[in-house]
Amino acid sequence: MKESGYLRRGAPPRTLAAIVVILTLITIGMVHAVPAVGKLGKLGDGGWSRIVGFLVAIAVIVAAGRVGGWVAAGGRQPRVVGEMAAGILLGPALLGQFAPEVQSALFPADLIPHLSLVAQLAIICFVFLLGADLPLELLRGSGRRVTALAAGMVGVPLACGLLLGAGLAGTYRPAGVGLLPFVLFIGTSMSVTAFPVLVRILAERDLTRTRIGTLGLATAGSGDAVSWCLLVVVVATARGDSAAAAIPTAALLVAFAAVTLIVLRPALRHFLAMAGKNTALRRCSTAVVLLSAVSGAYITDWIGVHVIFGAFLIGLAMPRDNRTAQNLGRTVERGVNVVLPLFFAVIGFSLQVALLRDPRDILMCVLLIVTAIVSKLGATTLVARLTKLTWRESAGLGVMVNCRGLTELVVVSAGLSLGIIGPGLFAAFVAMTLVTTIMTGPLLRRLKLDKAEPDAGVPVGKAV
Repeated sequence: MKESGYLRRGAPPRTLAAIVVILTLITIGMVHAVPAVGKLGKLGDGGWSRIVGFLVAIAVIVAAGRVGGWVAAGGRQPRVVGEMAAGILLGPALLGQFAPEVQSALFPADLIPHLSLVAQLAIICFVFLLGADLPLELLRGSGRRVTALAAGMVGVPLACGLLLGAGLAGTYRPAGVGLLPFVLFIGTSMSVTAFPVLVRILAERDLTRTRIGTLGLATAGSGDAVSWCLLVVVVATARGDSAAAAIPTAALLVAFAAVTLIVLRPALRHFLAMAGKNTALRRCSTAVVLLSAVSGAYITDWIGVHVIFGAFLIGLAMPRDNRTAQNLGRTVERGVNVVLPLFFAVIGFSLQVALLRDPRDILMCVLLIVTAIVSKLGATTLVARLTKLTWRESAGLGVMVNCRGLTELVVVSAGLSLGIIGPGLFAAFVAMTLVTTIMTGPLLRRLKLDKAEPDAGVPVGKAV
């Protein structure tokens, strides 16, 4: 028990300063988080039967996600693909079609907001991990090749998305949403890559340590960093009445990002370094990190953007080379993986499949999928080939960055919740996400990149 009195005996000034910085962030964030999260307490207003129903709903969703993940793994797909499909099928897409009484009994309408809140907390943790896992060391070493590839994988889909959004605005733009945020959101959504899912796919193919795998991760990481910055602009514009009205929101977000990366980042680094040496700090480190992520999320929500941006910034502030931070990341990831099917189920509940039965909606969905694949996979392949990679390597990079996965669902769900897109376009984006994610693994296997001849003499970031 000697170490339990660490703070009472007097910690070094630098440690105390780090703790003060972190506690200040948590205090400010909790002021805004507690009222939102506290809504879960209203479950008790319906008595024990409502609480039991809530727990049963969570158990059914998690079990369905596990089964879906197991089926996907058997089909040589990432488990997350099966979890996505299982969650969506619990909604109107399947269960609501064939057993509406069962669906309404398991997932009554008054429970959906509470399930959505738990799903939001899971997404906050997921996006936090996304920021923490972003390969900053690869981005620092990005050269001309990675820059060119990232520009191609973001710029071409963005441009194609802008054109597509302009064409769809007359029919699919919700009332009250400006043309600029709608078109920008479509373009930005087309440029997203699912970095976490890509990491898993490359790991399964033993490609993470190869030149082409490292190049793919660096390209996806660089491109996604740009896409998230664009998304901030889109959301800030959508929340204001005009682009000028979004300036205060953008300024507050920039200020928060600066404080996070300049002040909070060294504080977290020092705190976690001390936690590795001190039992008292180590025991509370997981709670501190999670509370920091949630606090950052709700601070950006209060600023006027979305919770995902704050969680992402806190993730970026996490130290990459700290063993305690790495262990915490694995612990958080295991917990997130358990409850992540809730997010997919909430998407399933929001998915109005009937909207895609009209020939016009089906045509729009097909056009969206084709545009997404051609602009992302095709453009990246051509740019990679221009940097003098082989056609097989170029196609492999195109396939890698074409994977949308969970990250795309997070982005389009934010667009739906903010009212930037409507249910019909949301359903089309979900379909596009499933198609582009499912095709990644099989195409990489067919390309046999792990059989490619090594080219260790060519640096990742430079064209030859």
